[in-house]
Amino acid sequence: MLGPLIKKEILENIVSYRFPLFLVIVALLIPTSLYVNHLEYRKRVSDYSEQVRLADEALRSSRLIDIHMGSIPLKGFHPPAPLSVFAGGFENSLPRYYEFQPAGPKEGETSVGDESVLSILGKFDYLFIVQMVVSLVVLLFASNLVAGEKELGTLRGILSNSVARPTILLAKLIGGFVAVWLPFIIAFLLGMIVLSAGSFPLLTGANPLSVLLIFLATSLFILMYFTLGLLVSASTPRVGSAQVATLLIWIVLQLVIPKVSDMVAALAYPVKTETVVSLQKSMIVKTLEEERGKLLGREYERIFGRGAPLTTDPTPRPGLNEWNTIKSDADSRFRERKADQVRQVEDAHRREKHVQQTIAGTLSLLSPGAAFTRLITDICATGEIDNEKYRNAVSLHQQTLDAALFSHISKTTLIFPGGGSASSSSIGELIDLQNLPTFSVGRATLSEVLNGNWGSILSIIFWLLATFALAHVRFLKYDVR
Repeated sequence: MLGPLIKKEILENIVSYRFPLFLVIVALLIPTSLYVNHLEYRKRVSDYSEQVRLADEALRSSRLIDIHMGSIPLKGFHPPAPLSVFAGGFENSLPRYYEFQPAGPKEGETSVGDESVLSILGKFDYLFIVQMVVSLVVLLFASNLVAGEKELGTLRGILSNSVARPTILLAKLIGGFVAVWLPFIIAFLLGMIVLSAGSFPLLTGANPLSVLLIFLATSLFILMYFTLGLLVSASTPRVGSAQVATLLIWIVLQLVIPKVSDMVAALAYPVKTETVVSLQKSMIVKTLEEERGKLLGREYERIFGRGAPLTTDPTPRPGLNEWNTIKSDADSRFRERKADQVRQVEDAHRREKHVQQTIAGTLSLLSPGAAFTRLITDICATGEIDNEKYRNAVSLHQQTLDAALFSHISKTTLIFPGGGSASSSSIGELIDLQNLPTFSVGRATLSEVLNGNWGSILSIIFWLLATFALAHVRFLKYDVR
């Protein structure tokens, strides 16, 4: 009996006005968004390639003294993620590059300034369409399945044939879902055709498997919302009431919970801003430099006498060996102290941010929409995992440059006990700038994405199973009169 009922549900939904309307909506929006974002991606790739080329040319034509004086900044650029055409995520909010300096990395410009104020509503991409359009339409679609048949009187006729209620509910779930899944499949395939026609690297590397995961995750998300709509329909006596209830539920799940989770996390566990942390590190450097300057100034006066000019002339003179030993020891000790204290500040800030993000992430998993967003953005390499990888790569490259380059560039400042100061600069070893290590960022593997999103996957599955179980209980007691 299940087969004929499923066929009946599919045919009834396909011949209704809802099926062609939903097909037109997704068939227009999904391919269009992928096409537009593909054009933006190609522009970002072109800009990235040009910026890298210019930076390489500047480095090839520079001298070590140019790096020392800061006239040629060393830059590490963030390569665009190909699958950002599906979900922008952090792609436009992350710095396009970092400048590496002796005092530490400095953020470059972002792409946010290129957008209009309307971008606060959300980027028009595949993720936005599924979250804000498809989920709502599917909810409203499903809200008519039980309450609508009750109003028409057909549900009483079906039950009069001694058909088990669980069989009817399962047929409505399968048949109704197929009716909304088919338009999505068609729209998704059209989107893949559009990307392939535009020379998008759809079959390159891990992209095919990632796209398949996007499709499967979206299908599961749609099924979850369809089941939720079925639960609401089986809990209300009228279609109008079901549609109002589904709209309120959608607002809470899609809009309220994701925003409130960040607010609650910020209030429960406040974290210093990046600006404050940067100021803390600057104060550490300034304090240590001043302390070193006073020590060296005092020792310089003791060795060479008050008023002796500061010079880097290596010609032997009385006290020079002692001075070089003291200076080398002071430079080494203060360099270690600076690295240690700056690292402590960065590690503490990283731990605090991790705790706050864990709180916000846990609370946001109450919303299947937030869980879906985290999963899709991480699959597309524009989510929190790749954001963290980018920042870790910047920190690691800064350490590499400190050892390979900046440790050989010395600026000495003396602060004399009697007042006044003097400074000099020197380069301890000539470095071949062409052989400096290049900056690179590794993408998260699919195994890392799945391991980092088990909570998101469980959240969607929980909502799916819980809503179906409740719909089953509600439908067993549903009054068809």
